[in-house]
Amino acid sequence: MISRTCRTWPAWLLAVWLAPGHAAVEFRVADAPDGLVDNLAARTPLTDEACDAPAWRVQRLFRRLGGDLQPALHAFGYYGAAITPRLERGDDCWRADVDIALGVRTTIASRRIDISGEAADDPEFDGLIDSLPLAVGAPLHHGDYEAIKERLQRFAAERGYLDFAYRRRELRIDPDTAQAEIRIAADSGPRYRFGDVRISEQPLDEGFVRRLAGLRPGTDYAASAVAALDRRLSDSGYFQRVEVRPRRDQADDNAIPIDVGLEAAKRHAWRTGIGYATDTGPRASLRYDNRFINRRGHRFESALSLSPVLSTLAADYVIPGEDPHVDSYSFGARLQHEDTDSAESDSAALVVRHTRKVGRWTQNRFIELLHERSTVGDDDTDATLLMPGIGWDRTEADNLLRTRRGYRVNLELRGAHDGLLSTATLFRIVGRAKGIYRFGDAGRITGRVDAGLTAGDSVTDLPASLRFFAGGDNSVRGYEFESLGPRDANDEPRGGRHLLTTSVEYEHPVFGDDWWVAAFVDAGNAFDTDDIELRSGYGVGVRWYSPVGRLRLDVALPDDTADDEWRIHFGLGADL
Repeated sequence: MISRTCRTWPAWLLAVWLAPGHAAVEFRVADAPDGLVDNLAARTPLTDEACDAPAWRVQRLFRRLGGDLQPALHAFGYYGAAITPRLERGDDCWRADVDIALGVRTTIASRRIDISGEAADDPEFDGLIDSLPLAVGAPLHHGDYEAIKERLQRFAAERGYLDFAYRRRELRIDPDTAQAEIRIAADSGPRYRFGDVRISEQPLDEGFVRRLAGLRPGTDYAASAVAALDRRLSDSGYFQRVEVRPRRDQADDNAIPIDVGLEAAKRHAWRTGIGYATDTGPRASLRYDNRFINRRGHRFESALSLSPVLSTLAADYVIPGEDPHVDSYSFGARLQHEDTDSAESDSAALVVRHTRKVGRWTQNRFIELLHERSTVGDDDTDATLLMPGIGWDRTEADNLLRTRRGYRVNLELRGAHDGLLSTATLFRIVGRAKGIYRFGDAGRITGRVDAGLTAGDSVTDLPASLRFFAGGDNSVRGYEFESLGPRDANDEPRGGRHLLTTSVEYEHPVFGDDWWVAAFVDAGNAFDTDDIELRSGYGVGVRWYSPVGRLRLDVALPDDTADDEWRIHFGLGADL
């Protein structure tokens, strides 16, 4: 058994673990800093002796105990500690009691770190030095001193100072004054640069691959840039294997060539899926992608989705921009059929789109030519609209599938004018936001807001897809999908010019982190400017994080029970 004493406000506290059949050592240390007693125990070979060990061997180890413990005390800056050990033989085993008076702990009186070479003018090194441990006045810890040297060496390698070498490494300690001085000097040497990027043979144009890589020869070498090169190529979707090798052994005039080995991904990719949601019923999907139509990296993307409520066929021809990771152009077409209790519509659209990432936002500029025939109640609409628009999207999350903290925001503006290939004039804004916050290992709260506004001609001039409806799984639960909004003369939803829905939901884990229970309140409606009538629904639900995604089952009660007293809502999908 080893008994150890740790620092606490009474100054003496016993911490014990058992080692059956071995000698016991108990340390009593006043105001011991964290880790000191563990260090003392690791330096005590006496605890390895069995209870029946010969007395001469135990006594020899006991006599060496003071010397064995000194390095553990010095490592924490205690050079004047007084050690008082006692050894006795009990009925069953040997036992040693060790009282330690730590004395004054050594502190840092001065610290000087000099970096010569090209790094002397690198402001990043100044920031690193300011953040290093063992500033003047700090208690000495030899582990922190070693960490200073290791961090300087590692940082130099990461910044491209590959010839970094120490000229002086001194830790001077005066036990009489309990003070220490740190003197470190190093020569960084030159900062290396990136040389030629040598790309292996693969089916894409080499100039396009270099745009994907985004690494320019002649720029300062940095380990983070090498990692970013690997990540950019791996994330591009064009390659199934990426190997990036800096060749320092072939450096010429401090320029390091980079060998990039690439293996192209399969050109054709197919994906299928099935699902179910209360709003749309069962659904099946099929997706086909041609990852590189030509050597310039052009792509073809298509998707077919079928359900009793909403079926869509879409295809896009995508052309990478100057920086393919942030810039692309696409030409697309879409066919869609929607059949709900509120509306039936068939539409065809052609879309030209420019997508660009600006910081953490994704910006979409587009022109859409839409032709749609729809029936909403007794209202038949045959509309053609040429709509330029712009949208912004942003998603931030620690984990998209199991989000603890995160949010999603998107905003879209579009318009049309009846003098420009359009049968109606409109200006439409739609914004959506959703946020998730988890309280430690307890539950989490989710908030959601959807809002929309339409200005222009009468809503009856607009096709069903451009009218606002509310109700359903992701709107106001407790109501049927798209059943809420202004009503016509036959009391059927005809859609509104505006939309506002909100939701607040609390979820709590009940069985591990896979099963959760939830309670929620939804509110809102679609409406016209002169007719706002909010509806709300509330209820409880169950969440299960299955291997294929999060399953959601809710029972919701509407505040208006004229049609339903309650509804079940079911869905499968990611948190955001």
